[in-house]
Amino acid sequence: FGESSSKEFDCQCKSACTVAMCGILAFFDPEGKGHAELQARMGQGTSGAEYRAALKEKLVELVLRQRTRGPDGHGHHEPSNGSGKYGLAHVRLAIMDPEHGQQPLVREEGRSVVHNGEIYNYKQLQASQALGPAPTTSDSEVILQLYAKHGPDFCNMLNGIFAFVIADESGPVMAARDHCGIKPLYMGTCRATGQVWFSSELKSIVDQSCDHFCEFPDGHYWTPQSGFVKWYSPEWDDDSYVGTGGTAEHCVRQALETAVRKQCMSDVPFGLLLSGGVDSAVVAQILKPIMDELGQEYHTFCVGQPGSPDVTAAKLISERLGTTHHVHAFNPEEAFEAIPQVIYHLETYEPELIRSAIPNYFLARLTSQHVKMVLTGEGSDELFAGYLYFHDAPDGAAVHKELRRIFHHLHNVNNQRSDRMSMAWGVEARVPFLDPNVIDAVMKVDPEYKTVKGERKHEKHALRSLFDGEIVHEVLWRTKAMQCEGIGMTWVEKLQAMCHRAVSDEEWKGAAQRFPLNTPHTREEYYYRAIFERFFKGMDAFVHVWPGGCRAAGAAWGSSKYTRAGLADVTQLANGLTGVALPNGQESVGTPLPPAVPAKAPCDPAPSGGIVQPQPTPIVA
Repeated sequence: FGESSSKEFDCQCKSACTVAMCGILAFFDPEGKGHAELQARMGQGTSGAEYRAALKEKLVELVLRQRTRGPDGHGHHEPSNGSGKYGLAHVRLAIMDPEHGQQPLVREEGRSVVHNGEIYNYKQLQASQALGPAPTTSDSEVILQLYAKHGPDFCNMLNGIFAFVIADESGPVMAARDHCGIKPLYMGTCRATGQVWFSSELKSIVDQSCDHFCEFPDGHYWTPQSGFVKWYSPEWDDDSYVGTGGTAEHCVRQALETAVRKQCMSDVPFGLLLSGGVDSAVVAQILKPIMDELGQEYHTFCVGQPGSPDVTAAKLISERLGTTHHVHAFNPEEAFEAIPQVIYHLETYEPELIRSAIPNYFLARLTSQHVKMVLTGEGSDELFAGYLYFHDAPDGAAVHKELRRIFHHLHNVNNQRSDRMSMAWGVEARVPFLDPNVIDAVMKVDPEYKTVKGERKHEKHALRSLFDGEIVHEVLWRTKAMQCEGIGMTWVEKLQAMCHRAVSDEEWKGAAQRFPLNTPHTREEYYYRAIFERFFKGMDAFVHVWPGGCRAAGAAWGSSKYTRAGLADVTQLANGLTGVALPNGQESVGTPLPPAVPAKAPCDPAPSGGIVQPQPTPIVA
């Protein structure tokens, strides 16, 4: 079972985890080496009961490193046969069935599961698959039911966000992660003992006796017999795929409206992260009638410096929709102070991601004071070619190839930021744009419609045109801003200056020797890397870093719009908006934006009435 520095690690990170969603931990010891290790350490007379007590204590201690993911309680389970060959643990944020959904779920046949996330179509699956009644109304029940009926080949039936591990009395049965890594999962193995660990966050297993750690690949499941098996293989996921038709032919708007309704599944109040960008504005527009139907107060949340593009645009949307709007007034000084906590929760040293995560951290803190779940606009840019460097794409084929590249990095970029920053404050973030049926619809659209050419003068024209005349015009057609850009035009430069001053000349001279892998190029990068190393020593090998220091640098075409330091021209973010604070101290005066080219979808309207759970098209494996 092995010695570890867990108490030292927990103490070291105390300042970053004093905040009290859902996190899972699983330990498997198929050869029973853990008991032998304990006997070697404490004497041959150490009993099985003493070992199981030590295992329970260890599991609870480790899973509570993720305590911010589950402020509503924790649980654990070991095999009833007393073998001590596995243990499951869970910290819980109660979104569904708060009274009876405690995990691990354990059933009479000896099978058990720990699950992080939500299965949106669980009721439809229980009916269509004739699974029968479950002991609780928790959506996690359907995982055990489907495994009992189909074995491991059922993940393509699930519509949701998930990472789970199933065990029975003999040990591990299977583990799986959702189609694009919306929920996190890590795995650690020890060749000498055969022991295997799974964890929602790296911090719970970083100091355990493993000789190999990896991020569990998105869209895969694992069994002891098969190893990793890719279950998510959509038709469009090939560079040679040629999409046809527009958003109307593929009923993109209908798919998105259905996804938003489906993801309103909750037994607790919820709201929306409203950045003021087109993606969150679209979700806000769709969500308005749903909130009216539910009779719930419509909470929206924004972060930014006073007068920033995001704050200005979000206010326009909130006023149009009549939401109860909450804003955190952000400043560079608090951003710098929060960097250790952000890196501890984010579990990366990637600079572009950290810059975007910092405001997300404060936004989640604000949100946690009002609701436990929010919808977001995450994922749209990876489907509709939303980043500014797509203006330079030569043709539709290049766009599709680049969208595939950045889509397959969602799991350790956007999704990692969204999950970790929200879960740092006990909030679950949901992503309707990344519903598998929305992804399928958008990625089958002819990629030429996603290029910026002729009448299509804005990135994401294919999405914007679907809502022209409904969403405030100045917001619908504003320039794309990543989160670290839209919250203020000068704060990143000030943050970088503070990071620069925090790294001494002596430290900087030794950067290549200290960090031979992904050597920092700037003192800002060095500052982030040193903090990561303090929390996650030796775990740098599987951290994703963008080639060239930013997402745009990896595109097949050249673009000068982004650099390692961020967006080259931040003033363009004020285009079309009035009252935005500019770097020169003046305020922007809105300029007329070009009218949209309408694109109406000849599809059936989204269902009206109460929240419904339509049966989604299964994801084709």
